[in-house]
Amino acid sequence: MGKRKKRFSAARRPVAVSNIRFSNAWPVVKLVILIACVSVGVVLMVLYGFPLIEDLIKGVDPALRYQPSVEKEFTTAAHETADEEYQPFEMYLADHKTKNDPYIYGNQVIFTTRVEKTDVFQLDAVGIYDTETEQVNILPNVEKKYDNLLNPVMSGDVAVWIDSMVNGGGRIVGYDLAKNKQFVIKEYGYAIPALSIDGDILTFMQWAGDTTQRLYAYNIKTREAVTIRLFDTETGNSAADVSATDLVWSEYRPDGGGTSATLKRIVFSGDTSRFENYDLGTDVYEPKTNGKDIVFATTRDITSGNLMLSTGGSEPVKIAENVLNYDLGDNFVAYTKDDTIYISYTNQQKTVAITTEITKNLLVSVTGNGITYYDITDGILTDEVVMYTFVK
Repeated sequence: MGKRKKRFSAARRPVAVSNIRFSNAWPVVKLVILIACVSVGVVLMVLYGFPLIEDLIKGVDPALRYQPSVEKEFTTAAHETADEEYQPFEMYLADHKTKNDPYIYGNQVIFTTRVEKTDVFQLDAVGIYDTETEQVNILPNVEKKYDNLLNPVMSGDVAVWIDSMVNGGGRIVGYDLAKNKQFVIKEYGYAIPALSIDGDILTFMQWAGDTTQRLYAYNIKTREAVTIRLFDTETGNSAADVSATDLVWSEYRPDGGGTSATLKRIVFSGDTSRFENYDLGTDVYEPKTNGKDIVFATTRDITSGNLMLSTGGSEPVKIAENVLNYDLGDNFVAYTKDDTIYISYTNQQKTVAITTEITKNLLVSVTGNGITYYDITDGILTDEVVMYTFVK
């Protein structure tokens, strides 16, 4: 310090301007540092002090507040709704791993299964699962005449299924659930007919030869059958679908070369019925009806076309494309696309994924507000994971 003082004295020069500025700025720097320290203190108080005081007041261990939280359920962007709105349930049966073609009807799910453990795998029994009690009833007095029992459906106190031969042919079987008694509806000699039932009416298309196809309606209450239409065709028509008020199917146009199909519809009115032209202005394949809405594909191979919806007779609108399969409920269309189950509401412009992207799923049946589907994530088809849910 003595040397520095002597040097400045000998020079007898004014003090540098820069030194003056440094001297004046130092109090400002100290003020900024003080403010920063106070700010940090306030932040720390907000983040830790106040919560600590709150925990002490509530008698909660403060150490638990900052433990990492673990999500109990995974959600995906495609699953846009709350989980409880489309709560999935598994139809778990420890004694019946095989649950084939589960068809939901109210709070019951009917399916075919295997009871006899033989070297040859055959579906030889029919069960009904109660979604409320989570119990299953294997129907007594079921007689399998051929190879496999397939495609069960239900309405009221009657169940219906196919008793099928592997090499073709078989019979359509009915079952009185009140009397536990089986009865035969009709024998068939060719391809397995697709069944549709609503109320007392069961409908199905049946091949009667290489170029002959019949559309049948069967009253499960009176056990009377009626041939609605007889077709001379080589390409065949779509399966029929029935509701409480109408019946729909699609026919190939005579001049379409087998590549153009039109909608056909019968409307029920009391004890009478009438044919009704219901031109939707486009090709119609595999139509489904709930009595007021109709959903259909625009191509015979539905995976390469559009899925269209007509609500209340209105002009059809596209709701999806390249779907794998679909069905129609009271107020929604359910379909499978890219291993995901979607529903599109018929009374509002809204489409929702009801399964997540971390699973693979396949739609099986839709009735009323109920849906059944397979969870095929693990790819095991002999131990089906059957899920069901209800749309509000």
